[in-house]
Amino acid sequence: MEAPRDAAAPALGLQSIARQLAAEAPVDADRVARIRAAIQNRTYPILPETIADRMIALKLNWRPE
Repeated sequence: MEAPRDAAAPALGLQSIARQLAAEAPVDADRVARIRAAIQNRTYPILPETIADRMIALKLNWRPE
């Protein structure tokens, strides 16, 4: 029993979308530029408590394999 020809259409569409997403940068370039400018202007907020909390959370979730 053969699958209908239309059954392959969604898969081809997904492949096209996957190729398109792979070609694009996975980051928001505008946001990166704003953060970079804030760092250079010394206006980017550095919050030691937030940094420490995230480092601890990262360590607690660490699972070496």
